[in-house]
Amino acid sequence: MQAPVPGIRFSKGCHTLKTRVFQLPSHKLILFASVLLIMAGPLGAQDPNSPGLPVAHPWDPNSPLPGPSILGPSILSPIVPSLPLSSTNWTALGPAPIANGQRPGGGPVSGRIAGIAADPSNANILYVASAGGGVWKTTDGGSTWNPLTDSQTTLSMDPLTDSQTTLSMGAIAIALSNSQAIYAGTGEANNSGDSNFGRGVMVSTNGGSTWTLQKAGGAFDRKAISEIAVDPTNANTVYVAISGGGVNGLGGNDGVWKSTNGGDTWTNTTASITTTSPWSSVRIDVNNPATLYAAVGNIFGTATNGVYKTTNGGTTWTLLANAPNGSVAGRIVVAVSKSNSQVVYVSATSPTGTFGSLYRIERSDDGGSTFTDLTAGTPNYMGGQGWYDTTLIVDPSNSAIVYVAGAAGTNSILRSTNSGANWTDINSVAGVGPHVDHHAAAFDANGMYLDGDDGGIYRYDPTMHSWTQLNGSAGYLNTIQFQGIGLHPSDLNTTLGGSQDNGTEKYAGTLSWTLVEGGDGGFVKFSKTNSLRVYHQAPVASFGSANFFRRSDNGGTIWAGKVSGITDNTTATQNFYSPFAVDPGNGDRVLYGARHLFETTNGGDSWSALGSAFANNIDAVGLSPSDSNTIYVSAAGNTFVTTNHGTTWTQYNLPVGGFVADIQVDHANSQIAYAVIRQFTSGGNVFKTTNGGISWTNITGNLPNLPVWSFQADPNTANLYYVGTDNGVYNTAAGGTTWNRFGSGLPDAQVFQIELNSSLGVLGAATHGRGAWEILTSIPDISVTSGSSTVNGTTVTIPLKLSNTGGTTANNVIISGVTPVSPATYIGPAIPVTVGNIAPGTTVSQNLQIDVTGFKSGSVAHVQIKGSYQDGVGNNYQYSVVRGVKLP
Repeated sequence: MQAPVPGIRFSKGCHTLKTRVFQLPSHKLILFASVLLIMAGPLGAQDPNSPGLPVAHPWDPNSPLPGPSILGPSILSPIVPSLPLSSTNWTALGPAPIANGQRPGGGPVSGRIAGIAADPSNANILYVASAGGGVWKTTDGGSTWNPLTDSQTTLSMDPLTDSQTTLSMGAIAIALSNSQAIYAGTGEANNSGDSNFGRGVMVSTNGGSTWTLQKAGGAFDRKAISEIAVDPTNANTVYVAISGGGVNGLGGNDGVWKSTNGGDTWTNTTASITTTSPWSSVRIDVNNPATLYAAVGNIFGTATNGVYKTTNGGTTWTLLANAPNGSVAGRIVVAVSKSNSQVVYVSATSPTGTFGSLYRIERSDDGGSTFTDLTAGTPNYMGGQGWYDTTLIVDPSNSAIVYVAGAAGTNSILRSTNSGANWTDINSVAGVGPHVDHHAAAFDANGMYLDGDDGGIYRYDPTMHSWTQLNGSAGYLNTIQFQGIGLHPSDLNTTLGGSQDNGTEKYAGTLSWTLVEGGDGGFVKFSKTNSLRVYHQAPVASFGSANFFRRSDNGGTIWAGKVSGITDNTTATQNFYSPFAVDPGNGDRVLYGARHLFETTNGGDSWSALGSAFANNIDAVGLSPSDSNTIYVSAAGNTFVTTNHGTTWTQYNLPVGGFVADIQVDHANSQIAYAVIRQFTSGGNVFKTTNGGISWTNITGNLPNLPVWSFQADPNTANLYYVGTDNGVYNTAAGGTTWNRFGSGLPDAQVFQIELNSSLGVLGAATHGRGAWEILTSIPDISVTSGSSTVNGTTVTIPLKLSNTGGTTANNVIISGVTPVSPATYIGPAIPVTVGNIAPGTTVSQNLQIDVTGFKSGSVAHVQIKGSYQDGVGNNYQYSVVRGVKLP
């Protein structure tokens, strides 16, 4: 628990002393080449291999059984949050963890892990590279985790002036010769629509306490790193496999890059082979450090795909002709035995037929000269997702023991004890197992197998034949990748979120959240007019064509599909995460974006299309609270407006190209709208129209040159805006002329959605890798004045005026004490005096009476008046004023 944060203000004239005290907490559809232009936008700023949509997960649609309602009637008054909120610091809401996660046997889950590094001599020390949440470390074997890269101050960077900040991770490695030396590769190389670009290699020489970002002179900027190999005898010699650019990344500079001075300078050792196809693997022979194996693994198959070997530290490379290679092989992974360097395993996905399935798994017993094909006896552990999730690793003590892992369900994690001739399915033991979709594998210092997947990190004990979750027990990983967040209209202890491969979950006042539906969770929103009614979207691939739009009428416990009339019910005719908007004045009216724009006015019981189909799926929907006939949508970078309820649509594009992630319409004027672009542009990312889209003005101002995902305008304060970007939340009070990073303590993560609850003065942020966060945007501010006092004999009446000059309602305002200077005494009314709630800009009068017997005519009687009030989330504030009353 941190110390209380006081805020003190003296008001002129009345000597008002005001103190605020509150506590701060301690604490995959795939992109094919045919749709590249649609998904990635302008190719000039995008890696040609960059994916566009997240992956579907066949195991996940198992949803929790319906349970009883845990909410009572619609809540009318604010409820104090269990995790106190601040107006200066962001508060982490979790999930840490999702307590009943969707994995065999249930239990705690966290977000996607892209890499694992284990201390070579201490099994309690582990590092993980979370896909969107940076680097984390445990020193007690997974009981407690701490984030190491939340703030880029460890990289000596200012997020506002230096946009080279990211928590997107692809790989991590530890030096065997110096366990304090850690290399973490930014940029996720798992080829999904949320595998974000990176900025380089982060290097730590003190076990992760501080980091230096190495960018190879800019060659690593906006790239993804698939694997890292460190020379076991020299911690300064390191190899990284650059594997395309990720989402919003850049093409070129792919290869196996080498540094011999701890990352200060780099050389591309494979430039003569290819610099435009992704290098998907690099493994070192720990017994002969000059020998390495690396793979080109374009998931669509290319002529240069294959396994390459060097015996001179990367000076020259040779294609292993007998390993999978060429356009018939997709993503390739290599593993080298530590106990017998001649044993090498290779796996490859299929770029044709059943895309992403197992194409080949082979073993070499002579260092790659020849290979034995093991495919026929190996179950297809990849399913159809080997392009996204595939791991391969050899037990360090025995070259015959090998582990492979891929997608989900039966045979998704396999173990062989006879060099791959036969396999045992270990994905679930006695009904208990890790989450699905496996991306990382390692061994701890005790030789235990470690699995990193879409639900965190897990350990397999081959002796006990059992799994243990390592996501935490005392301090959990907080790495959930949210897609959307829904704030309850009046209860700060209730929030819902939709997350990548971890379903839709519910916050109830603690860091531990509860899964309420499985699959991939999309956007989720409360009705503002009936707080028991909630909507959420799930991909068609998760719940099917009858359940992709869901409604709950008991606050998020029980859900039902509401899709009658939505004819665009396939994966081709709506986005994986489809946008929708709920009318704040009528919570039964919802707009849903697919290939058409659909509208319901009865909470989803029936839907109607507003006009004809668009050429592409809708990416953003802007609903006007003041005019139901005016609607904005954007599809594949093209923006359209209707003013006649969809009868006709007019195209009014933004002045720069790029996919629009969010459109928000002014609460009182349908001609004013805001749009943000989720790609890099040369002409801004935040735009405003004041004429219904006919023209758009760039209000990006001094924002970092980064993709922007979400926008909110404060309806109570003109020109006060908030945006969620690729590295945090920013706000402007000047209509976009100047922006500032908003609040302290929010990690530099992608913020996919922000939601402003203006009535409570709370902003929620859904990060894609560091969970959910909240901050107060405005607080009540009581000023105390008085009019002319009246005297009747020895009784003086003071007409006290209490004015709320803040931005939110002051709740439970009381006068707790009136103390006149002796010999005067207080008459009434009785203390405490209940004033009630005072809305912003409102003044309430309250008469107080004192007896001034004993005072001489012309003298001044001083009276101290004090009291307290609360903001909408239960923080307490005190005020104190001294008034002087001159007697006639």
